[in-house]
Amino acid sequence: MDIGKLNRRVEILRFFKDRDEYGGEVGEWRAVAKVWAAITPVSGTEQMFAQQVTAEAVVKITIRYLPWLDVMHRIRYGEKLYEIIGAMDADTSHTKTILNCKEMVSDELQRKAEESQNDDRRRQCACKRP
Repeated sequence: MDIGKLNRRVEILRFFKDRDEYGGEVGEWRAVAKVWAAITPVSGTEQMFAQQVTAEAVVKITIRYLPWLDVMHRIRYGEKLYEIIGAMDADTSHTKTILNCKEMVSDELQRKAEESQNDDRRRQCACKRP
């Protein structure tokens, strides 16, 4: 493994459950480690489903070997958040972990896409109503 290619600082997040003052369960994602990684785009798709645009970007993240890392964790790089789809020990040599990840799109981005579509529809209709 060429460690010079690990040029992105990422955070590994884990979901922790706590109890609130009423005994209910609340949870949050907390950083458990910061590691160097290489991020390589694999594919991206955009689909229209039920009158909504859904986008998906798949990336491959390579880090040094971490035996405890699995699909129950998430990766944060800057403002981007990645859900781990699969984690594998490359060549079973315990030198690097390859993560197949899907970028998580926030609701705000989804709303902006819908608003831009609605604006386009309004511009197309130049009809005058009485």
